[in-house]
Amino acid sequence: MVELHEGFEGFEKLGPQKKKKKQEDLMLAGGKDESIGLEPKPDLKKANALYDDVLSFTKSVLDKVAEGKEDQINSGEILDKAKGYCEDLQKSASPDDLVRLIFKHDDFEDNYLYAHSVNVCFLSVRIALELNFSKERLHELVIASLFHDIGMMKVPIDIWNRNARLTSSEYEEVQKHALYGEEIFKNLDGMGEIIPTVIGQHQERVDGTGYPRHLTRDNMHYLSRLVSLVDRYEANTHTRLWRPRYLPDKTIQQILDHEAGSFDPHFIKAMLRHISIFPVGTWVKVSSGEIGDVIRTNEDTPMRPVVDVVFDREKKKLAEQRMLDLSKQLLIHVEQCVDPRELQSL
Repeated sequence: MVELHEGFEGFEKLGPQKKKKKQEDLMLAGGKDESIGLEPKPDLKKANALYDDVLSFTKSVLDKVAEGKEDQINSGEILDKAKGYCEDLQKSASPDDLVRLIFKHDDFEDNYLYAHSVNVCFLSVRIALELNFSKERLHELVIASLFHDIGMMKVPIDIWNRNARLTSSEYEEVQKHALYGEEIFKNLDGMGEIIPTVIGQHQERVDGTGYPRHLTRDNMHYLSRLVSLVDRYEANTHTRLWRPRYLPDKTIQQILDHEAGSFDPHFIKAMLRHISIFPVGTWVKVSSGEIGDVIRTNEDTPMRPVVDVVFDREKKKLAEQRMLDLSKQLLIHVEQCVDPRELQSL
């Protein structure tokens, strides 16, 4: 098992890269408190407004399919909305604020697909922006990731949104959703070839273990390889009726230990760097025993985020919170993510 807290072996096992000599032993002597107090608090107003707008629009489109009104989907509106969302995601909202919102939206009682669709879109775009995707590819990615599961609305909801194990025939029906979604977008004007292709391939895996066509890496569009990974990650880190959510570090651990061969290592590496093992908005316990909220990631040292320490080692709320930049505090490291529900009664 990859012990994430001991270093950044997750990156190292994905391919050759420049390795820096571990500095912790060299810098332990200083032991100086490098806590910082000037880290700006997140302003979530813009991010909240954008999230709510995208969620509302996505719901309106998905509901048309659920109601058998696919012919009422306005492709021009989708193209225009996606263009505006691209601009907003690039300029108006802080990427870290959007990631924070993703981990706050864990809705599933009504229909988890709405929030799931928006979360996959925002996470995919967060990575794509860091990888300098062209405007055209970014536009296609927004649409394909936002509507990657639209075909699920043609599958009876009592099959995929219930607290029970699926039968083999029910699972076969669920697997058709990728093809249903691909067909919907093939029939929409102005969508081109890439968007329906990505929707049809989002459940494929680079090692051929996915569905519906069991494609391998060379036969998958690179946007499909990105959405495939993000879809898997988002699904695991959010609640479903049939299981609780897994914490982000455990999800990454699972992917690295058991599924790394199923996903594109280029995008795994990008996710580790730009979303991080300890994403903004998650709660973590550090080796000093304190618990806090991740408010910023350090891309050069993804295992060492900036933490807003809220609880002391006795789980008592601090009278005054303090910022701890673990990229400077090498005596301390993150031990694990913490489920925020465990902190509600503290």
